[in-house]
Amino acid sequence: MAGKKKTKKEAVETNRLWPFYSLIAAFGRRFGIIALGGLVVYSAILVTNQTHQYRVATSDFNKLQDEQRALDLNWQKLRLEQSALAEHSRIEKIATEQLKMKHLDKNSEVIIQMENEKDTNRN
Repeated sequence: MAGKKKTKKEAVETNRLWPFYSLIAAFGRRFGIIALGGLVVYSAILVTNQTHQYRVATSDFNKLQDEQRALDLNWQKLRLEQSALAEHSRIEKIATEQLKMKHLDKNSEVIIQMENEKDTNRN
């Protein structure tokens, strides 16, 4: 019988605390649903923000690629222009026409030596 009394006491205690347990359970369910809803909204906001940042970064990347292509095209044009300006025939033409330069003969060529060189040649 002692075992039955204990069981009865436990049942009385549980019945006495039942409204409290019921309140905790109801609050836990409601709070859990509210917390879960809040987490879903927070997650949706984070996903939206990350998507926006990705799109902005992609847009910036495409702009930079376009700028790089334009710079590469300008570089190719400049290299072509430089090679055209550096051609020997063009330089020789400008030297003869504008600067009135001409090739020297062996007879008209004069070699000048510096004094230090003359001294070293004597020794």
